[in-house]
Amino acid sequence: MVRIIAPSDSSLNSVNYANGVGSYTTAIKVAALLGISDFTTTTSPTVAEVGDLIRRCEDYIDNATNDSWRENLVENEYHDFELFDKYLYTYADYAGKIRLENEHIRKVIRIQSWEGGSYRDLASAVATVTISDFSNITDITLTAGSLSWTLTAVSNSTSTGFNNAFGTRTTAQELCYLINEQAPAITASFTGATTSKGLNDSTDTYAISNFFYAALETDDTVTIVSLLPGSDGSSCTIAKTGTGISVAGFTNKEEYDRRQNWWDIRDSGDIFFVSEFPVHKKYALKVTYTYGNGRVPATIEDAATKLVCCEMIASDDSYTLLDSGGSTSGIDLKSKYDSYKADVDKIIKMNRRVMYYLDGN
Repeated sequence: MVRIIAPSDSSLNSVNYANGVGSYTTAIKVAALLGISDFTTTTSPTVAEVGDLIRRCEDYIDNATNDSWRENLVENEYHDFELFDKYLYTYADYAGKIRLENEHIRKVIRIQSWEGGSYRDLASAVATVTISDFSNITDITLTAGSLSWTLTAVSNSTSTGFNNAFGTRTTAQELCYLINEQAPAITASFTGATTSKGLNDSTDTYAISNFFYAALETDDTVTIVSLLPGSDGSSCTIAKTGTGISVAGFTNKEEYDRRQNWWDIRDSGDIFFVSEFPVHKKYALKVTYTYGNGRVPATIEDAATKLVCCEMIASDDSYTLLDSGGSTSGIDLKSKYDSYKADVDKIIKMNRRVMYYLDGN
């Protein structure tokens, strides 16, 4: 049974850790559970410090349960491909399948099939950027519906632009980091960047990484994928200024249907190939996708809130908001810590995702 909603589910948050808002809980809920006033920029801890605790505790829950209730990106997950027997194919209506390493798939961004000399995209609406002279690039404009983003070439470490001072591949990698709003791990030592890149649309409201994903290919071209559902991405546009660059508009490779090229069961992470499939077996496919359960159960919110409280209680000597308590102050902090931690451990245990690996030899 696939449950997509329950009356006790937590509402989806617009995540902003600096303001104490996480995916699973908020600083306001932590303060309410501890019975103290809300956190601010002047309290100890500050609301930003509580947000950092929330971020770490959410990571702990994801790793401890081997599951997630927030969106995560997986890039280039490799899979072998086994073509089914032709008689089985007659009854199964698909030529072969793979199972991704994660469940609750939100968006299959790319499915790439190795053709012996290059990869071929089997899914998504994609555009390409080819750089011939990195020094003459000015900017690139992407649109989705009425929204537009202008990506500007710069010669410094500006986090809202892509550096084009060092060469073709560095420029292409910087462009990918800007579209994906990632920390420029590979190029930072050359450009001097110290923060993740980020870019909002012309209204300064919508982040570009919510609408597009970019990948650097081995020939230094950049593939840009629309994250809009289905074939909607084929209506996105791309334009450029400058003489050292060429772009190819979005093409629709989203033939997604049980009667088309491929289809999937997102809750289990299964992808089935019907009319287009790899010609090789070993490491024949690489898949990029996002995953994460679309609902946040109340138990996960409870675990995250109590785990943050435990972190604060364990560091009580550093904070001034918490009262160590006495016989007239209700439950002392140690008893609170023990009770909260026991609840967290129970919730993690009952939500732990167990994986079994079968040896075919």
